[in-house]
Amino acid sequence: MSTAEECKALGNKALLAKNFSEAIGHYTSAINMDGSNHVYYSNRSAAYLSKGDAQNALEDAEACIGLNPSFAKGYSRKGAALHSLKRYNDSIEVYELGLEKFPEDK
Repeated sequence: MSTAEECKALGNKALLAKNFSEAIGHYTSAINMDGSNHVYYSNRSAAYLSKGDAQNALEDAEACIGLNPSFAKGYSRKGAALHSLKRYNDSIEVYELGLEKFPEDK
């Protein structure tokens, strides 16, 4: 049986190979084992967005921010999902909030 971190690593490998559905499956397994880890939601958000599923990407980005509002990448994921959904003003607001909260983050 794999650990949540092993599932995340498999998801990362699948994402890099552009096997988005496989990546989503691995990240989902990680979340099922440890639903309190914001990074798993962030990574699955990226996989969903890469697959073209902006709505699920948005939901995972929001879960990521909810679990850890101090994780800058969560705001980036949410902004990208909103942009993909053509919610441009909402996207700008989220990007600006992220920049305001994390001015030194690159």
